Amino acid sequence: MTRSPGDSEVLLVTCDEELAESMAGTVGGADLRLVAARGEEEARTRVRSAAVELAIVDHVPGNGCLRLVTDLVRINPAVGLLVIVGPDDVEGAIEAARQGAYDFFTRPVEVSKVPIRLRVALERHRRELNDRAYRLALEERVLSKTEEIQENRTRLRSQLMATIESLARALQWKDAYTEGHSRRVAAKSADIARAMGLPREAVRQIELAALFHDIGKIGIRDDVLNKPGDLTGEEYEHMKQHPLVAEQILSPIEELRPILPIVKHEHEQWDGKGYPDGLRGEGIPLASRIIAVADAFDSMVFDRVYRRAIGVEEALAELERGAGVRFDPGVVGAFCALERAAAVTSGTARA
Repeated sequence: MTRSPGDSEVLLVTCDEELAESMAGTVGGADLRLVAARGEEEARTRVRSAAVELAIVDHVPGNGCLRLVTDLVRINPAVGLLVIVGPDDVEGAIEAARQGAYDFFTRPVEVSKVPIRLRVALERHRRELNDRAYRLALEERVLSKTEEIQENRTRLRSQLMATIESLARALQWKDAYTEGHSRRVAAKSADIARAMGLPREAVRQIELAALFHDIGKIGIRDDVLNKPGDLTGEEYEHMKQHPLVAEQILSPIEELRPILPIVKHEHEQWDGKGYPDGLRGEGIPLASRIIAVADAFDSMVFDRVYRRAIGVEEALAELERGAGVRFDPGVVGAFCALERAAAVTSGTARA
């Protein structure tokens, strides 16, 4: 079910039933909803939901909480973290901050103060995610020390910041799933590009293009975008227009023109049966081929309006079946190796 733009889920990871019940009664409201996970595996499953924006992890020394914090961020890069620590656990609070936690609660938790602190953390988290998006765009332009280029830098910053914020806001209202999805795809695409040895500039372009790869869905009818069942032929043809809509939206912005071919051709297929131009093989931009794999994986392991998520290994196997048909075999190989290596590392850490 698509959540409303103002409805945010907060994942609480704790074995303390009393704490979970008291926090649920206090946090629940018009714009916040608490979802409890009683263990690490349940937490790793629940954090895959695109509705989860914050996670609170209850830290008991020796229970692997800080390792779990790292795992949750790896699984869902768009989630913000908070921790609960003991009254004398200074070391745990400092280490949590090093891991990127926004705030911490001291046990016993004053539940009456939790909602306002969560809203502050949520606002900070959203602001930092937006900052990351426009910083990526700004970094695309090499800045000179001359006065003329400095003036262009100021103009570019204002233009891109306003554009990115307005587009992101419009798309979030239309399809709440897209925001977290695009950020996760951007992170995975950058990982693939680095693993394949692409230059830093290319990695940045790929990450930026991935952030915008779904922006054309602004032009897709709501009844098609949020349809829970299969699309009809006419509806599918309508959906296929979104890369062209994205091209029209982004092309007036001079600084974003280098990523236009990447965004436009993300739905091409290795066998030439994709869209919009039916490109095949290496005729498809490499950046588009990379984003296509990351996009397909994220769409499989997170719930969508039309189907439930599947497991990571099942999704990797599906990508491998599509290698040489839908996807670039080299990109699939690099991505699957990355994900399996990460799973082994995580499993070793838990052992």
